[in-house]
Amino acid sequence: MSDDLPPQPADDATHLDVNLTAGRDVSVGEVIEGDKIQAGTYIAQATIVTAPAQVGAGLRALTELMRSDEAASAAVTAFQTDFQAAGEQLNLLADYKSLHDLLHKLHFQCYTGIVQAASRFPDDEMALGNLADYQLELESIVATLKEVAAHPSLAQQDLSWVDDLASAKGGLQNAVDTLDPKPLKQAIWRVNRVLANQPARMNSRLNQAARALRLPTLTQALARVCDNLKPLNLDPEKVGQFEGGVAALGELDKGLTVLVAEHDHWQEIDVELRRIENSMDKDLQELEMSWPDLKTKAGPLYVACSEEEAAGFKGESQNLEEALAANNPPKVKRFFRSYRRRAGNRFYRVDASLKDLCERLRDVAGPLASVLRMMSG
Repeated sequence: MSDDLPPQPADDATHLDVNLTAGRDVSVGEVIEGDKIQAGTYIAQATIVTAPAQVGAGLRALTELMRSDEAASAAVTAFQTDFQAAGEQLNLLADYKSLHDLLHKLHFQCYTGIVQAASRFPDDEMALGNLADYQLELESIVATLKEVAAHPSLAQQDLSWVDDLASAKGGLQNAVDTLDPKPLKQAIWRVNRVLANQPARMNSRLNQAARALRLPTLTQALARVCDNLKPLNLDPEKVGQFEGGVAALGELDKGLTVLVAEHDHWQEIDVELRRIENSMDKDLQELEMSWPDLKTKAGPLYVACSEEEAAGFKGESQNLEEALAANNPPKVKRFFRSYRRRAGNRFYRVDASLKDLCERLRDVAGPLASVLRMMSG
């Protein structure tokens, strides 16, 4: 996922708007494989937002059915392996999402303030008080990071940076206690090193976990459980709720598949645009050579945008092509940067939507864990 940091929305904002501003069904969505666009049914924004909660409610209904009827419990236990695999992947996804959010909190609620206060330390009394507050915030973040890092789903060799933050916490405390700028500079250096490397790595891990999530296997297993429950004399309301959850899980899988695909392709375009941008101060040859392929890759992605956003992309593209044809370097650079900003904004919003969906999948992980406990109990 993107490690760019455009202006951040409020923490409680809803980013999950795959057809980001339209809020409607998209009849020509796309599941992207290589350079191919496969037409398919794209679920509505509202469905993606509500589906995880519907799945969770269905799984809670299944738990109640298992408690009330041994035959229902037996019908579920046959698929324990599938449930276990999906539960483990959901736990991994939730852990990477937690690490990502804690790094975001570290950056914007701690590190930025520490750097600002450091310029006035140790002579300014207010700066000293601010650093003491940030030391407590850093202590809280490190404690939570250690709790998450202890989860068995995570590979411990990837989490040595948590110890670096613990050292930074100690250095910040030392600076506040002794009024010595040296440990403060060391603490800032340690935190900055973590923030320079780990957010991008956590984004990558989170995206990999989302891509590897075995929702189709879980959906198939739950559908078979649903078939096995129908002949039994069970509470029809609970059975109906469970059936609704199974259907919602199928829709959720479609949405996740398309969103991961769109994210991956915008990320590929973002890498290309960065490479071109870095060479533009020398000459425009890289842009001239790369633009035809880049345009071909980006064009099909406009389908998932709102009509206004798609028109904006097409207009930016046409302006850039005309400037290239006229061999007008100032206009080429201006129009390229305008297109670059628009593409970067789109990538950021898709990235934010994927993170939001990963967060909402917690609504599935908890109830699924309850089903697994029922099986093992």
